[in-house]
Order: sequence, then C-alpha cells, then structure tokens
Amino acid sequence: MTRTAAFLVSTLVCASVLSGCGGGSAYCDAVDKDKASLNTFGEKRTDAAYAGYASVLEGVAKVAPKTIKKDWTTLADVTKGVIAAQKTVDLKLEEMTITAKVKKLSAAQLKQLNTAYEAFNATTAQRTAVVKNVKQECKITLK
Repeated sequence: MTRTAAFLVSTLVCASVLSGCGGGSAYCDAVDKDKASLNTFGEKRTDAAYAGYASVLEGVAKVAPKTIKKDWTTLADVTKGVIAAQKTVDLKLEEMTITAKVKKLSAAQLKQLNTAYEAFNATTAQRTAVVKNVKQECKITLK
C-alpha cells in the first residue's frame, strides 16, 4: 500500500513538473505565433493593417497573465480607437496622407482623430512593459 502511494505521489509530482515546463504557455504561444505582426506593428498604416494589429493585441491580451493583461488590453483598445475614429470621420487611415481629403475634415473631426492618435501615442509605458514581460516570461525578443 505504501509503495502504491509513494508511486502515485511521485507520478503526480513528475506530471505537474513536466506540465509546468513543457510546451510553453498559451500566452507565449500566442506571442510567438504573432511575433512577425507584433514586430512590424505600425509599419503599414491602413485600416486593414490596424484592424489586424488590434486583433493580434486582443488575442494576446485574452491569454496574458494577470500582471500584464491590462497593458495588452490598453494597446488593443487604443488601436481599435484609431480605427473607430477613422471610420467615424469617414476617412481611411491610408488616406491621411492625401492633403485634399484631410482639408475637408471639420475642426471637430480633426479633434476626434487627434484624440485617438494622442491616446495611441501615449502608450509608451505599456509597450515597454509588454516587450519586457515577453522577454522575461517567454524568452521572446520583440522590437
């Protein structure tokens, strides 16, 4: 009986140690899967690209550890905020370089875009935190 109990305890200990170390976490797996998108974030300034970035950030946020989840969620939210602002003023992100189209926007529309961009640009602390966390937790280096 004690042999069986000892065997059972050692099996449970081994199983829990192996499950803790093997295969990575859902968080690290999500970051690794979308590493290319995370490393090129913001390079493509189109509605479609930003929708993709927001989706990636939201997906990682869903599986992120509690200690860093808020930062990932903030990044996803401000990225979605840029897309929403562009949609509200009826101007695609890729059209922001077309001076004639931007000049047609009202002061209120420009303010709405500016507010979304300011929120997006004010995420330096969150971006730094997620890069640091991913490196520590997952051994993945993001730009």
